[in-house]
Amino acid sequence: PVGPVTPTPGPLGPVAPVAPLSPVGPVTPTPVPLGPVDPVAPLGPVGPAIPMETADVPVRALAKMLRI
Repeated sequence: PVGPVTPTPGPLGPVAPVAPLSPVGPVTPTPVPLGPVDPVAPLGPVGPAIPMETADVPVRALAKMLRI
């Protein structure tokens, strides 16, 4: 019989008015200004630097040649 006691939580229903906060969602467009950060893309050329890891082997060979 204790089960019927659960209906008491019903009063919490009025808390639903918190939903009006949903309008805050539109604030998300603000991140759009970050778009200008795209100019960072020029760093792309740095990508070729990755081969340096592979170049490390030739560099060592050159170093040996220089030592000679």
